[in-house]
Amino acid sequence: MRFAAPEFLKALLLLLPLIGALIILHRQRAARLAKLISSKVWKTVIPGNNPKQNRRRTLLRTLALLFILLALARPQWGYKMEEVKQRGLDIIVVLDTSKSMLAADIKPNRLQQAKWAISNFVRHLKGDRIGLIAFAGSSFLQCPVTIDYAAFTMTLNDLYAGIIPKGGTAIAQALETAEESFDTESAADRVIILITDGEDHSGDPLKIAKKLNEKQIKLFSIGVGTASGELIPAADGRGYLKDEQGRVIKSTLNETLLEQLARETGGFYVRSAPGDFGLDRIYALGISNLQRDEQETRLAKIYKERTGYFIAAALLLLLAETLLRNPKIALLLLLFCIPNADAEEKFPAIEKYNQGHALYREGNFQGSEKLFGEAAAQTTDETLKQKALHNRGTALLASCTGDSQVAPDSQIAPLPATPEQQLEARLAATTQAIENLEEALQLNPAALSTKQNLERALALKERLEKQKQEEEKEEKKEKGKEDDKDSKEEKEKSDKSDQQEQQNQEDQKQEQEQQQEPEEQQSQPSQKPQQQAGEMSEEEAQQLLDAMKQNEKDQRQNLRPYLGQPIHVDKDW
Repeated sequence: MRFAAPEFLKALLLLLPLIGALIILHRQRAARLAKLISSKVWKTVIPGNNPKQNRRRTLLRTLALLFILLALARPQWGYKMEEVKQRGLDIIVVLDTSKSMLAADIKPNRLQQAKWAISNFVRHLKGDRIGLIAFAGSSFLQCPVTIDYAAFTMTLNDLYAGIIPKGGTAIAQALETAEESFDTESAADRVIILITDGEDHSGDPLKIAKKLNEKQIKLFSIGVGTASGELIPAADGRGYLKDEQGRVIKSTLNETLLEQLARETGGFYVRSAPGDFGLDRIYALGISNLQRDEQETRLAKIYKERTGYFIAAALLLLLAETLLRNPKIALLLLLFCIPNADAEEKFPAIEKYNQGHALYREGNFQGSEKLFGEAAAQTTDETLKQKALHNRGTALLASCTGDSQVAPDSQIAPLPATPEQQLEARLAATTQAIENLEEALQLNPAALSTKQNLERALALKERLEKQKQEEEKEEKKEKGKEDDKDSKEEKEKSDKSDQQEQQNQEDQKQEQEQQQEPEEQQSQPSQKPQQQAGEMSEEEAQQLLDAMKQNEKDQRQNLRPYLGQPIHVDKDW
């Protein structure tokens, strides 16, 4: 067994004095009671006092505290091997370690504040590789880029002002060392974080910044110090550093250079301040969204957390302590903790029912019938199921008018485009409504509104079927007309061919054929009115459809869904 948070195990040492204190308190209480009342008459005079039971309750509480502390330490045992792919950036921190970083305009001094801020920054990294370069008059790679954050932190803690023997501040050389320290085969974005007071005594940092920009290396700079500056304390702690002329040296923050360096590479500049060094802002605004490289895959031990067992043991001990103190209260707690299976089973169905109820009132009949159907399928309560089926059938009938409103964000399919498809869809919806209303009527035969809606659904289905039959007849008539027209055209063609073939025949036969043609032409006008006599004009057909549609709207208004208050469920679980 291992612990993921072993620091909480130290709290176990507090249990020993706690147990000793409890034993002393129990003895003092018993001694004080014995002075007042003889222990032989305690049961009679103090019926609620039971020293043995009190000690047992104290023991149960102490054991519960023990298991809670163990749970906080996150006990783990057992493990499984998993492949872990690491993804991260390549970050190099370039830290100024010149003597000017000993200035105390940021307490305790600039360098110490920078080291604390970098240590906190490392805690946010997850798979990002980080390296460290210290510089003054020259630069040195203290820690190559690595994901071993402990090794990086140890190297960081060993830094001090003067670790680089050559004095001064050479920012250009430090940036060049950082650029050479990156892994050129990595596909991840590369980042340099420059932490300095901005004083530069050699080289051309802007030239190096242009080179970094060409290689797509971002530079973020943090200015440490104040614009007014501060004196630099001497290494022995006596007085301040002086130049060759004996004048006291004052170090000031050069923000202009740091801003230019960051802007040249696509990064940005941050001035440090007490309580906000600036690294968190750089990570959140500049680093977190950069591209991360997928590094090598490795096998890792993933230990199984067992904290739940210790928490359960602590709860059971506290429950046992409650049983000893007051069995009635413990029994009530147990009853309260037992879930109400019926309420849990009904609640999702009631939620669907109420949502359908709201959509119906908004005019979204297609959306409401879907929710009513889901509510009926999810519940076993006959009353709720009967209401859901009734309302679903009612919503289906309401949607059959063809003008039901659908919310803009609804995914319910609209009615088909062509009149024939609309008629088929309305007929299918009416048939489904009848099935739902019949099923609802079986659950509650005395429901008057269900009977009335069922009668309206049957009447609507009858009208739709009649309309369908009439449309089919019209289609057959139109088809018959087209067939007659085709046969007539064929006959005329055959007649013309016969005329050409019989041109050399006798004049008498030609006169007879000419007589037959007028007779046919005379008969055709007489047949046309007969065929048109049984047809319906477009205006009459439109009036008939408008009347049927208005009748259906009136029927929909007379539908009676259960649209009182939404159903509420008592939360007794």
